Amino acid sequence: MAPAASRWRRLWWLGLALPLLAGLDRLPATALGQGLNVLDGQIQIAFFQQRGARKAPADPVILAIDAESLELGELLSPSERQNSPIWREMGPWPWPRALQARLAATVLERGAARVLFNIEFSQPSRFGPADDQAFLATLAPWRERVHLAARYGLRDRQGLEVVRLLLPFPSLGAPGLTTLLQSPQGAAEAVPGQDWLDTNLAGFPSPRPRPMAFLAAGKPVPAAEMGLNYLGPAGSLRQVPAWGLLDTPAGFWSGRTVLIGATAPSLGDLQETPFGPQSGTEVQGVALANAMQGNGLRRLPGWGETLLLLLWGIAAAWWLGRGATAGRSLLLILILMVLTLLAGWGLWLGALLRLPLSALLLAALVGGGGRAVGQALGESRERAYLHQVLARRVSPTLLRDILRNPGPIWTQSVGSRARCVVLFSDLVGFTSLSASLAPDELFALLNRYFEEMASAVLAEQGLLDKFIGDAVMAEFGVPRSRGEREEARAAVRAALEMQRGLERLNVELVAAGRAPLRHGIGLHVGEVIAGNLGASQRLEFTVVGASVNVASRLERLTRSYPDHPILISADLLDLLPGELEVEPLGPHPLRGWPEPLMVFGLRGLMSHPKKGPE
Repeated sequence: MAPAASRWRRLWWLGLALPLLAGLDRLPATALGQGLNVLDGQIQIAFFQQRGARKAPADPVILAIDAESLELGELLSPSERQNSPIWREMGPWPWPRALQARLAATVLERGAARVLFNIEFSQPSRFGPADDQAFLATLAPWRERVHLAARYGLRDRQGLEVVRLLLPFPSLGAPGLTTLLQSPQGAAEAVPGQDWLDTNLAGFPSPRPRPMAFLAAGKPVPAAEMGLNYLGPAGSLRQVPAWGLLDTPAGFWSGRTVLIGATAPSLGDLQETPFGPQSGTEVQGVALANAMQGNGLRRLPGWGETLLLLLWGIAAAWWLGRGATAGRSLLLILILMVLTLLAGWGLWLGALLRLPLSALLLAALVGGGGRAVGQALGESRERAYLHQVLARRVSPTLLRDILRNPGPIWTQSVGSRARCVVLFSDLVGFTSLSASLAPDELFALLNRYFEEMASAVLAEQGLLDKFIGDAVMAEFGVPRSRGEREEARAAVRAALEMQRGLERLNVELVAAGRAPLRHGIGLHVGEVIAGNLGASQRLEFTVVGASVNVASRLERLTRSYPDHPILISADLLDLLPGELEVEPLGPHPLRGWPEPLMVFGLRGLMSHPKKGPE
């Protein structure tokens, strides 16, 4: 096998293993791990888009600071705004904190279970201390049911990244961390788990804020992050515009979790999601809904993913190892990748489980692809060798036809009935010739002779069946036939060219002081069994039958007719009426043939043949 093919076949195991090892890099820290993380993000986006939007849950309800609430001064006249104590103060952002407190107090008075602010209050109000005091005084009755936002972030200070934890000012109940983890594409992807909190908030004093989603749901923070299970595009969650708060029906807010935050695009708090840009408040609402309903996306624990990657690698190696050819290996790769995607899709949809699909898919693609490349290189070399071997047996035209439509002709031990022209050629007096020449001289002479004989057969698109000592056996009409008459003409032309080739060789031999050669050629057409003959380890395409014996007997009969080196049967002559110049030699009994056979000496082709109907 070629070194390149052998190398590819050895390295495919490495191609299978590397992505699986990189799949263990969950953070990730390596370039390959980062690439797999990006691909996993793209696969998850495709899953979301394939699933489509889902029905919004009852909780949470977003009390939205939307574009209309910010432009209320332009949409309503001063007299209209005076009719509502809330409308009076609505206008461009920022709003006084006292107004935001009245929004929260209103829903709490109407039965809301809790209010969460997705608005940062880390600095004193720009409207002065009185505004902060009004905020606290308004919400004091519900302080344990109101949670303000805390945020973790990085700040560039003179070229250095400074980690900050921004806590709310003023403070009410326990603050909720609104920071969400992002995918490599910059999309909000998950709510931090306890492992992340322990790592990133370890340097800040206790008590440290819990993620807003788990705080609102009243659930403990899990060790691993919770993936965001998006409902759909922007507007999928229930929203009430701030300006329409007082118009909501009685009982609407009873028992509800209310998230107050900006949704107006002009405020710039937009985040990328699988369904397009959404406001940070809507994304936070998705996190709340997932935590409250327990339908956030999750991953296997570290040991679980390690076991999955190991078992999958073993199964994939076994599966891909069944590909005996490059084409079959490619098909197995496709099947394996499709099955992996379907399994990942089913577990994602049904069990809310995120698998490291990029590692699994890339392992199949790279590992199986490496195996397929190695096989393709080996097969290419084998095809080139096979082409070289077959080109010495069949004509280029017939070879192209066989390679385009191989079927079982050359690979299976099958035989089928066919009619063809059989040609036998043999040197006369070869035994005495071989005794008079040195072995190397004899070998060179036979090769020169066979070159002339083979060229004549191949030029007429015949099949070189075999060389037997100094004899040549060829067929015209198998394994493909152009029609009996056309094959008969080709056989006759080949026989005449073989005779001319011998004459050219004899000129060379006489010039070299050697005796000329003489051969006999027999041609007969009839039914044969054509197919592969031999053992399962080695097959040879050939033809067998009485017609083969007749052609051989005709060749032997040429010894009795030195002036007629080419003898043909009446059956062959009947196929080409008026086309051949022959001399009748009468009937001859042939061993193995039931009755005497009419034999004709072939002199050549008619100058102006009268062809019969095809």
